[in-house]
Amino acid sequence: MQQNNSQDARTYPLRMPPGWNPPVPAWMSVFDEGVHSVSMSVIGCQHNEDQDVAGFLSDLKQAATGADIVDFARSSDADGRQQTVGILYWLNPEDSARWAGSDRFGAFWSKHAEAGEHGVFREMVNIPLERSETLFSGPEHDHGMSQKRVSLEGPVDRHMYWGGMRDRIPLSADDALEAGGPIRVVEEDGERISVEAHENLCIIRSGQDWTLTEGVQREEYLEQIEPVLDAGMRFLRDNGAEVGCYSCRYMRELDDGFADAERSFGLAYFRTMADLEAWAEHHPTHLAIFNKFLEIAPKYGPALQLRLWHEVSVLPAGRQVAEYVRCSPGTGFLGGIAMQAAEPA
Repeated sequence: MQQNNSQDARTYPLRMPPGWNPPVPAWMSVFDEGVHSVSMSVIGCQHNEDQDVAGFLSDLKQAATGADIVDFARSSDADGRQQTVGILYWLNPEDSARWAGSDRFGAFWSKHAEAGEHGVFREMVNIPLERSETLFSGPEHDHGMSQKRVSLEGPVDRHMYWGGMRDRIPLSADDALEAGGPIRVVEEDGERISVEAHENLCIIRSGQDWTLTEGVQREEYLEQIEPVLDAGMRFLRDNGAEVGCYSCRYMRELDDGFADAERSFGLAYFRTMADLEAWAEHHPTHLAIFNKFLEIAPKYGPALQLRLWHEVSVLPAGRQVAEYVRCSPGTGFLGGIAMQAAEPA
């Protein structure tokens, strides 16, 4: 989707400074013109560190046959429990809906929801592309939903300034993308709770791939960039309510054999894009990440070996649902329920 930099016909003007020239290049993904919405499902289990989840992963991999993209990853909760997930994408929301209602997925879900060995959850969202944006530090990167893109736009000028993320979302030209209503409990039955997201819940999946780094660049990432990134993700995980973040998983990607890959990402749910923007622009944990990157990346230019990317989406209400069985109160969308309950009446 090509973007017009003109301020004409925009209700909300671009925040891009006049004559802006980004200090480092970036590219955006372009999808087939027939793709208007992408469905994403985060299917996971929450378990103790010593529990074996190989069976869960194998069953999910088999059940996920038919998804356009399947990524596996793991993370740690503040209480020491683990989350191991598959992130599934479909370029056709109808295919996703059929899969969610299929006997194959139903059998998988029933088996693990009823087993009682660990908590399980499913977070299923539909992302209109007019409400989404992607960004990559190099033209060859193809992470997340962009593993199924057809081409690239760029280098783009709408990045590396505060507000660039919003400027890259097409709908932001005429929509303030403000929150509408609370996250709502749809059904609660014993250890199972189903919830539905409110209007304009903001999701960010932001990743790092250091597979190709070597020498000094590898040391700089592992010893200088990653520690401040980890600190920022831990803040959002443990204290996210302070900045409107319902939950944050700092995840290590897994390869085809379910071993750790040299890729990671943060998957966070914010009340609104404005909350995400405020954390990014003003909070010391994100400013430390941003400033460390600016300290290192520009000196390499196109020779930067570290691959960075993200996808940000602001969801419409409806068909944004999640279900949790035996999960901690702050897991995923449940963090929004907890945050709302703590707010003054």
